[in-house]
Amino acid sequence: MPLNRFAKTRLDAWFKHQRRKPLILRGARQTGKSTSIRQLGQSAKFFIEINLENHLDLELVKTCHSATDLCERLQQKYGLSNLPPDTLLFLDEIQEHPPALTWLRFFHENHPEIAVVAAGSLMEVRLRDSHLPFPVGRVEFMRLEPLSFFEFLEATNGGRIASDLRGEFSNPNGIPTGLHQLATERLRHFLLVGGMPEAVSVWAETENFNEVSKVHHDLVQAYFEDLLKYGLRTGTSALRSVLLAAPNLYGSRFKNRNLVSGLKDRALAEAIELLELAMVIHRAVPTYSQQLPLIPRAKAAHKLIPLDVGLALSQLGVRAEQLLDLPVESLLNGRIAEMFVGLQLLGTSTNGPRNLYFWTREYKGGRAAEVDYLVSTAEGILPVEVKAGKTGSLKSLHQYLAASGGSFGYRLASGAGGVEDLKVKITQGRTILYRLKSLPLYMAELIPVSPTG
Repeated sequence: MPLNRFAKTRLDAWFKHQRRKPLILRGARQTGKSTSIRQLGQSAKFFIEINLENHLDLELVKTCHSATDLCERLQQKYGLSNLPPDTLLFLDEIQEHPPALTWLRFFHENHPEIAVVAAGSLMEVRLRDSHLPFPVGRVEFMRLEPLSFFEFLEATNGGRIASDLRGEFSNPNGIPTGLHQLATERLRHFLLVGGMPEAVSVWAETENFNEVSKVHHDLVQAYFEDLLKYGLRTGTSALRSVLLAAPNLYGSRFKNRNLVSGLKDRALAEAIELLELAMVIHRAVPTYSQQLPLIPRAKAAHKLIPLDVGLALSQLGVRAEQLLDLPVESLLNGRIAEMFVGLQLLGTSTNGPRNLYFWTREYKGGRAAEVDYLVSTAEGILPVEVKAGKTGSLKSLHQYLAASGGSFGYRLASGAGGVEDLKVKITQGRTILYRLKSLPLYMAELIPVSPTG
């Protein structure tokens, strides 16, 4: 079944923009990149898809030496004197012929009337050693992540719930009880299904977790097979070990050397870099900073975030009855809630870099503070705490606000939320005044992250 992605609005805007540049659509395999461009192609005057994993398409492209050559070959193929203005040309799996990536510059300069999209699931992996000049400044970028929770609602007959939740975001009293119960139930479903388009489609058609589990198993196997094809300078053993070990650390802090015992640091670093390039894992980066730019803290442990929460729980063997009968935050010591929130925050900013930060600071006497995430908003950098249960201690949030001089923070938990103006005494007799906006976990993606976040 076709899924309505929020990326459609951004793609439509790009296509209609008078000064558009060629677009590179990034994302892990099976996140819906090709489907999204084909849907965009339905609104184009003329749509051409070239899939470089197809032998005939690859041979056609290999006979060309420039963007102009390709245009001429396409005109011959389709019996045209010229490609119509606003033709949409889709170069899929472009990593199969890396020189074609350099043509994007010339499409921008010499054929601006043609809208060009390039995509490839393992583009960065294949291009890392190509040493080809990248057309910086002459292309635009967009990421396509797995479906967010609100996209999942739209795809599974929950559009009214999504609309009502958006309307309640600014409600100082939190989400009304009935709506909160409905959304919490759907959140449990989403955590088990995740946002991979095939899994969502199967769930929408069957509402059968066993069928979804089969999809997850096949996707994980496909990722293993794809990534192990490319390997590393040090072989495939480190990559295989990291792929197997990573799920046990999702939502946790880690250092490379602690991920897999017995492997050299260089091999581990290369394996993690490859998985990040393929966008199947992500690292949330620690920082001391309280204002932009957020500067990574050297040598501090990062947090490991999966591609998709449904795939992660499937790899960890979490069963439907466990999650449906117990509080979300009680499983994996709160790691499920934290990885879910991280993924929703990542998905809100698809044009900029795939950055995710959390704040850490050590104090005398061995005390340490850690705020789960920092988000860039129109009001500046704001702290986000993910808490077990409906409440929970906010000591680290208070330490951050005291250090930054901030007066606003978010708490994400299982309760219905609300807004409070608080006066809190902290260490050394200091007092801070701030506004706390509590939100249910499922509202994470509505936090207004700016494009630079």
